[in-house]
Amino acid sequence: MKLLQSLLPATFFAFTLTTEGAATGPQPAVCAATPKPNIVHILTDDLGWQDVAAYYKAVHGKEAVYETPNMDRIVAKGMRLMQAYSPAPTCAPSRAAYMAGQFTPHTGVLHVMGSLPPRQMRPDQKYFDGFYPMRLDLGTPTIARVLKDAGYLTGHIKKWHLGGKSDGYPDPIAYGFDFSWEAGTKDYNDPDVWDKERKNKSDYWNGIWLPLNPRHKGFATADPNDPFRTDPADDDRPLDGVSDLAVRWLGKAKDSGKPFFLNLCPSLVHGPISTRDRKRLEHYCKKMGVPFPKDSGKITDKEWGQVNPYYAAMIDGLDWGVGKVLTYLETTDDPRNPGHKLIDNTYLIVSADNGGAEGNFGPRERVADNSPLRAGKSSVYEGGIRVPLLVMGPGVTAGSVSETPVSLIDLFPTFMAMAYSEPRKDLELDGCNVLPVFRGESTKARFADGSVRDTLCFTLPVGGCSASAIRKGGWKLLLNHAPEDNGRPPIELFHLYNDDGTQADLSEKENLAESNPTKRDELLADLKAWFDRFDAQLPYKSAKVAPGKPLSGANKVPAITGMSEDGSTVSVAFETGKDKAKIVDASLIYTTNGSDQLWEKAPYEEWHRVRAKIGDGVASVTAPPGMTHGIFYLRDENGFCVSSKEVPHSHGPGGVMSWSITTKPDGAYGWRPGLISLIETGSAALENASKKGQDTGALTKALNAAKSTAEQPVSEKDYASATRNLRTQIRALDVPEAKLSVLNLFKTPKW
Repeated sequence: MKLLQSLLPATFFAFTLTTEGAATGPQPAVCAATPKPNIVHILTDDLGWQDVAAYYKAVHGKEAVYETPNMDRIVAKGMRLMQAYSPAPTCAPSRAAYMAGQFTPHTGVLHVMGSLPPRQMRPDQKYFDGFYPMRLDLGTPTIARVLKDAGYLTGHIKKWHLGGKSDGYPDPIAYGFDFSWEAGTKDYNDPDVWDKERKNKSDYWNGIWLPLNPRHKGFATADPNDPFRTDPADDDRPLDGVSDLAVRWLGKAKDSGKPFFLNLCPSLVHGPISTRDRKRLEHYCKKMGVPFPKDSGKITDKEWGQVNPYYAAMIDGLDWGVGKVLTYLETTDDPRNPGHKLIDNTYLIVSADNGGAEGNFGPRERVADNSPLRAGKSSVYEGGIRVPLLVMGPGVTAGSVSETPVSLIDLFPTFMAMAYSEPRKDLELDGCNVLPVFRGESTKARFADGSVRDTLCFTLPVGGCSASAIRKGGWKLLLNHAPEDNGRPPIELFHLYNDDGTQADLSEKENLAESNPTKRDELLADLKAWFDRFDAQLPYKSAKVAPGKPLSGANKVPAITGMSEDGSTVSVAFETGKDKAKIVDASLIYTTNGSDQLWEKAPYEEWHRVRAKIGDGVASVTAPPGMTHGIFYLRDENGFCVSSKEVPHSHGPGGVMSWSITTKPDGAYGWRPGLISLIETGSAALENASKKGQDTGALTKALNAAKSTAEQPVSEKDYASATRNLRTQIRALDVPEAKLSVLNLFKTPKW
């Protein structure tokens, strides 16, 4: 049982808890007279803090260049939150944190396109990324699962970005949504609202976001054969399949007899920065005094302000899509609440996954302007993590404004409160129920026990901008994880707000780290405690830097002295002694598909992490069931990396894998330990299945074949076949072992 617990995600066992594990504290009031409210969350992509006109006017005291009448309408009818934050300054970690209600080190998803063995990107790099997965663990409770348990019909549309590399799997359906697109085909799973036979499905699925190349040609027309055809009855707007699909799903969901939760995630306004809406582009070119583009190059040389007509047209198109959903809710009768429209009993929330992207990845031109906030996307300065958050719904006062600091991780417990669900400790939520803030009943975010939250933390510990931040009250500290590589100060301290709530240094211009050491040390200690709480994966230091002077402590890094296998246990030995730094952390980074025998498209490897036990000069761990290869990564007390296998340099962070470690598997514990571990898991599954009276014939046969294979010298073909067959038979039974995350990473015939 201990082995099973170590391999299952911690939250797997939480699913079996009763309400005895529920949190104490304020409970949501159930209103019997009104049915449970619907929830629609529109999570936009890269929308800046003041890209919404109402925000811009509130900050600058004048009208914005961008026109967002529909989002402004939500602001007028609801609340505008001025201190809302994304959990991270890039999309994948932010979306995973929102969906799990947990800080990014808690979910483990730290950036986009992870699941690779850590390695230097360049030989001269002094710091390199620690390990982080690209997917949210399938065992993690999600908003969709919890709301479904509360009686909701759940739907997700468009961008996901927190599953694996396997052709979109795990897809939103695997994480608990009733309606969404399926891995592989990317078709949505309801023929009433999605026609699988429709032509140009990918164009339709992407909607008006699908970029132009070149971007100054090929605008949508009224031609009926144009998948983006403009609609003269709707101000010549190009078709937006995303908002259109949302309205069609809402049309069916409202008649289900259940409350609904729609997680609508358009790709706007993420780059490439372009538009298919010529009319809107012409409008903003004229408004900004910019000539209509004659080529695909830079459209503006201006460095500040709302100066990019392409970006303006994209925001305008996003707002139009939001308006489609808002108008539908406002004009459609509610079958569950006769005499009322859907909007009367629906919470509509609009937010963004991170701060606005300041620059275009193509031509170097200004995109979002987050000033007075500093920087933008990919930075833990305010411009990278502060986002718009608009909410309207039952109990939300029209035209209200909140200065309460909130985070997207708060939406999970808040949606639970909207659904009249009690707080639950087993969910391990890090956020607060901020429904009282939305309703104007409180100016403080409170945890389930009633205590006030005064601190939020953020991290992007990867790449050239590798840093973390903590905001406590009106103070904020930034910890730079790679100062020798990026040349920025190791620690920065800013006073954002005065004690009375008025703005102090919102632009983060004055670094007070040296002049206020007491506050600096207080926040630094709190941030490091946050790292420890979640076992945060911070960058490694490299002892091998060519050319250049190595970092201090590089001469004390222990060397690997040996590797061994004992059944399912793998171990690595390392140097010890007074002239060697102490090893303080050890992990096995492993893959279960390191062979074209297990994958249709090779080379393809997705790597994962399991903690190892550190002994006297040795680190060891049980190989995960079905592991094909593994590499030990050790961290010494000075932060340097010690690995059991040399991994070649690559590009990143999180770039497309340009090499396959298993093409040279020596030193990577190939095949046998993982098969033996799978045999042990299969034996436990056999025992549990037998107790339940299940048919175990196929599993017994696969077990015997695997045991015979494990006694033979390693043969990639034979071991892959034995691993695949045994894994398949375990998963075919109704036993706890079949639910192991490591046995459910992919859905492919070979694997």
